[in-house]
Amino acid sequence: MVDEQASGPEPDLPEIPLEKPRRSPYRRLVLLALFLLTLPFEWGERSSCQGSPRTFTGIDVLTEHPQNGISIAVLFLTPVLLGLLQHRIRNTVVRLLMEFVSMLFASLGTLFCFVNAVFSGGFGSSGRFYPAPWLATLAPLFMVINACQGAVGRISDIVQERKRRQQVATNDEPAKLSPEP
Repeated sequence: MVDEQASGPEPDLPEIPLEKPRRSPYRRLVLLALFLLTLPFEWGERSSCQGSPRTFTGIDVLTEHPQNGISIAVLFLTPVLLGLLQHRIRNTVVRLLMEFVSMLFASLGTLFCFVNAVFSGGFGSSGRFYPAPWLATLAPLFMVINACQGAVGRISDIVQERKRRQQVATNDEPAKLSPEP
């Protein structure tokens, strides 16, 4: 008969963690595409002293002033590019910092879209509801959530690595001989 404990792992070896499912690096890219798909649609109305209010699209927001387009591109492309780049980097601390920067830029993008949706007649103050800026708000909001999940994963990796190192260090200490009576 085979001893049941003999078939298990040796007690001196550290536990091997199970493989975690990898997050897709393309999730933020899909969310960027969702944001870009909302640009051709009407985002709201602008009132004018010269006549009736005119509607504007997301493309108008980007192209009206060049600095708007540049700042919006930075707000939305930074989390996507850092998300794609961080899967190539091995250092967990650097990956954690990249997730924090992604969270920052994506939250600023969420705030930009939310303010645009509210102040451009997004609550139906003109009698008409514009869903495009609200859908555009969801894309960076989901980027923030994705970056938060990544940051939690990186923190978990750091804690597991620290526990593994402590366990290996305690296993590598030489056995202390007890004093003979």
